[in-house]
Parts: sequence; structure tokens; C-alpha cells
Amino acid sequence: MEVRLRKKGAPEGTKDDLRFMTVDSHWDTLRFVQDNMDQCVGNVVRLKKSGPTDNRGVNESAELFQKNLEPLVSSLAATQGQGVMDKLSASLKKALLLMVMERYQSDRETACRVLGISREKLENELKLCGVAR
Repeated sequence: MEVRLRKKGAPEGTKDDLRFMTVDSHWDTLRFVQDNMDQCVGNVVRLKKSGPTDNRGVNESAELFQKNLEPLVSSLAATQGQGVMDKLSASLKKALLLMVMERYQSDRETACRVLGISREKLENELKLCGVAR
């Protein structure tokens, strides 16, 4: 998805600041982005303001995602995951794992069922994302 940023009231011919946001093609994700477009664009603007010298890393990026992931977690619970973990960035994976583990009180069996992954895959993802056991 291409996001074009331009200051309000900018004169005609002002060059747009192009940013790209990768979104998977699952209907639930597309619906979430459509329903929350203002927040998505707000995140793009915040990232732009952070500048190239601000290297906040995975933990901080995960916090940005975590605030708005509740509808996605709910839809995952309804659809039983179906391989969603393989399509996510490290930041989004960590935020999703934290939310799922919190929502299901660290019940790994339920988390696996919701995410559509095996117990071994869950343990590997938790370890890779640095989520405490």
C-alpha cells in the first residue's frame, strides 16, 4: 500500500513524501486496515517523524502495533490462525505473541490453536522474539 504524505495547505506542485506499508492479502487484515486507516496513517507519520537516526528496534515497534491488534487477535481466534505467523514482521510477531499469551493467560495449547501453529513453532517464535517463558 502506498501512502502519500503532504502537509495541509502545501502549495500546488509540492512533492509528496511517499511511504510504503506492507499489508497481507487476508480479508480480515484488509478489513482491519480499512476500518483503522486513520491510525495506520498516524503510525506512518510517527515513523517519519522518528527520522532515520532513531533506531528504536523491535520492542518499540511492537508497542506501536500492540495498541491496535485486539481486533486482529479476535479475528484470529475465530479463524484459527491458518499460518499467519509466517507472514508477519518481527515487530508484529512479537506484539501478536504478547497479546495472545496475555489474552489466554499463557495457555500455550490455546495460543497454538488460535495462531494455527504447532507447539514447537510457538516455542521457537517466543524464543526468537525474546518473549519470556
